[in-house]
Amino acid sequence: MNTVVLVMRFAHVFFGALWVGMMAFQVLFLMPALGEAGPDSAKVMGALARKKIPVILPIFALITLISGMWLFNRLAGGNMGALMATPMGKAFAWGGAAALIAFLVGVIVMRPAMMKSMRLAESLPTAPPDERASRSAELQRLRARGATLGKVVNVLLLFALAAMAIARYL
Repeated sequence: MNTVVLVMRFAHVFFGALWVGMMAFQVLFLMPALGEAGPDSAKVMGALARKKIPVILPIFALITLISGMWLFNRLAGGNMGALMATPMGKAFAWGGAAALIAFLVGVIVMRPAMMKSMRLAESLPTAPPDERASRSAELQRLRARGATLGKVVNVLLLFALAAMAIARYL
């Protein structure tokens, strides 16, 4: 096996594990805990933003997707039809499609809502008293939307993970 394949396989598995793991942690533990924390959650969200989590996670996802597409294309060996006729090829394809949809939902829909909620939460303590109720309501709406979308993304990523884990054995 050549070095490029090893590097691409390592990148795919390593960054895929980080992407799926970080999303699962956020959806299953962090978001519910932030919901319980109430207004204090703004401090944690601000700290995460300063640590560049909203930038790092999409980069991990892109590395995973690009390396996965490269590996899939290499596995096909120029004959995509033959690979797609096998259960293994179908499992890799369905897993890759789920990961790609998860990425698109996460970046196009979920990320903007969560970024807006972070800015809103940070501005809440200094907001004029007459605007706090409306800002709080908007914040709750954005968080609920983010939580729902996060669950969708998480399910898609866990499906992709399962498909990738079993594909070679089908």
